[in-house]
Amino acid sequence: MKKIVFKIKEFPHLSETFIISQIITAINLGFNVKVLVQKLLSFEESKQIDLIEKYQLSDKIIIEDYNIPKNKFFRLFKWLLLLIFNIFSISKIVKYHKIQKTFSLTWLYQLNFYRRFKDTQVFHVQYGTNKHPVDLLKAVNYLKGDIIVSFHGHDAIFPINGHIPNNGYYDILFSVSKAIVANTKYLANEIEALGCKKGVLKTIPVPVDTTYFFPNKKLNYNKGVLKLIMVSRLDLIKGHLYAFKAFKNLVEKKYNLHLTVVGEGEERGNLEKYINENELRNITLAGAKSQYEVRELLWKSDVFLFPSITLPDGRQETQGLATLEAQACGLPVVAFNTGGIKYTIDIGKSGFLCEEKSVEELTKKIEELINDVDKRTFMGQHAVNFISDNFSLEVIQNSWKVLYSTEE
Repeated sequence: MKKIVFKIKEFPHLSETFIISQIITAINLGFNVKVLVQKLLSFEESKQIDLIEKYQLSDKIIIEDYNIPKNKFFRLFKWLLLLIFNIFSISKIVKYHKIQKTFSLTWLYQLNFYRRFKDTQVFHVQYGTNKHPVDLLKAVNYLKGDIIVSFHGHDAIFPINGHIPNNGYYDILFSVSKAIVANTKYLANEIEALGCKKGVLKTIPVPVDTTYFFPNKKLNYNKGVLKLIMVSRLDLIKGHLYAFKAFKNLVEKKYNLHLTVVGEGEERGNLEKYINENELRNITLAGAKSQYEVRELLWKSDVFLFPSITLPDGRQETQGLATLEAQACGLPVVAFNTGGIKYTIDIGKSGFLCEEKSVEELTKKIEELINDVDKRTFMGQHAVNFISDNFSLEVIQNSWKVLYSTEE
């Protein structure tokens, strides 16, 4: 089997369900998959433990540890031994050190660690910021495998994480990669603006497993209460407060509603404060949930809200997997028109887009779905077909099968 190594900073990250989805896609395509991680997180705390166990992902983990001695003497002594051990690669070692901006003993330890991957056909890097050192090792021809990089959003907005400047940071990566992948046209445009050539740039959405996420209205126990739901980490970019303000408007109009908010994050305190100050007892902060629990909640809900906003640093939502899963379960979506969200909704047919930060329009569109049951039903049914035709595993896997091919 062809070998593919997924290079990931932290795994399994609670909010990065799309990465596990990507790994499973490669497994289903028949690849011998390894997952190279800098920091291994708790499997037990992951909300996708069922998938981790089903696909035996724990057995595929390799920790990116260069085994550098802390003692300076032993560090230098081992470095000399590694130099002798890798003597037949001396020309590439010299090139690798020259391509670095400064000299460090670490570079040889890195190169030696990556010896085990010299016969790997594909390196799939998750997040552009996780590129080092495979971009440089590829540039000096030490690694032969194709490099594919999936960007996910913040890694395309400079200064990245508030401190990485755009000083040619991605130049080598763009030049040595077989493909730079964005999940929507919006993100692709952002990456192209950084200097990535169109021939290298690909757009492949994150898929939805429509055999798992599907309509099941038998479990809809609303009994006159219209149930709204949000599924996302509790972060400023997700715009929860705008949904809460719209919800408040609707409650004041005497609509019988309930809003469930799935997810955890730094904004919990602010959201709890708003709920308490406005006595919005019909908003439930449900916390983090497993994929199974999310599906159950979607099945029991009527409308999905996704009022994501643009942050002061320019960062926007690039795709929003949760909107796809909700539509696959038959829920119409009401969202703000920001970033790549418009590419995940069949506008006016599977959901509504509102002007960003417009609580008034958000309120109006939710109210329209409350009052027009036929429209709500039609949009939910259309949403299922829209996701099946454009975002199902079968459709997206074909795109990855072509891209993963190592044949010219």
